Amino acid sequence: MTAEDALRVLDGSYGDGPQALDIVVTRHDVLDEASFRSTGVHELYEQLFPAIERDSPDDIVRWLLSDDVGEPRHFSVGGRQMSYRLDSRCFILRAAGRAIGLGFFTYDHASDLIFCNHVGIAKAWRGGGLARAFYREMVAMLDALFPRNIGVVLEVEPYDRDRLDAIIADLELTGRPLAADEQAAIRRLLRARWYDKLGYAMFCNALTMQPLLCRSPCLDPCLPSSEWAEGEENYWLMWQARTGAPSAQRRASEFWQNAVAAIYIEILAKSLVDDDPNGRRDYWDYATALVAQTMQQTMMTDVRLVRCLGDEDSALLSRWRRLAIDLPI
Repeated sequence: MTAEDALRVLDGSYGDGPQALDIVVTRHDVLDEASFRSTGVHELYEQLFPAIERDSPDDIVRWLLSDDVGEPRHFSVGGRQMSYRLDSRCFILRAAGRAIGLGFFTYDHASDLIFCNHVGIAKAWRGGGLARAFYREMVAMLDALFPRNIGVVLEVEPYDRDRLDAIIADLELTGRPLAADEQAAIRRLLRARWYDKLGYAMFCNALTMQPLLCRSPCLDPCLPSSEWAEGEENYWLMWQARTGAPSAQRRASEFWQNAVAAIYIEILAKSLVDDDPNGRRDYWDYATALVAQTMQQTMMTDVRLVRCLGDEDSALLSRWRRLAIDLPI
């Protein structure tokens, strides 16, 4: 993929009227920190995601422009040699040169998986199919950048159907405003719906047809080790195979094991420990043990890839739509 190929133009009626929007990519069109920051993408990132979900701006710049640039990196932990090779890219959707959308992806060369870190569109630009068009353009560009990739994997927060049913039932009766924690609960379902509409499938237990639970290690190794457990989060993993990828016929259980290892060992643990290999040996032991526990618990599970939303979810979404509440995801 050449620098000329990287910039894509989306034509259509988006926002207040017909206008051309373009997509630029780090290390093709956006080559340095000053250019990256000048797009306003950091400000958009802060608008789209709560503080608890955001990485520091300096870390993002470092990953995109100096650390995760497709070159092998080496370090040692307790005398054991480690290596990993990542390539992170930020796709920036612009209107008049300013960011109105972003997508942050990391390609893991060890597994040929692409991890979707963040995707978002400014609230004023949602609607009219722009988010979906932007996402599909990014996937096409990722395929050009990484022709060996076999697909995209991402995390979604689990949602509790019983709780959502109770929240929606109360809203149907009272019409009261949504509390902040209720908004967060509803957003989990809405986010899963968005990826479901894009064609993603959920890793599920074939016997129960329930999503497999994956526990993420704490993302802050600088915290006292006694606090790491408090920083752990549960996720479901969703997967979209690359069309025509030769390995797309592999068993879902193999994809599951590879996805867990890619996200939480290759992308997360190794990059965090590489920052301070001598000082973070305990964190390495903690993170790898937690990931091994997830993989061991599901080792004998018959894993299936199924569409995320079932009949119960569709019914909840229908009731939610009838409430006509504007809740950006």
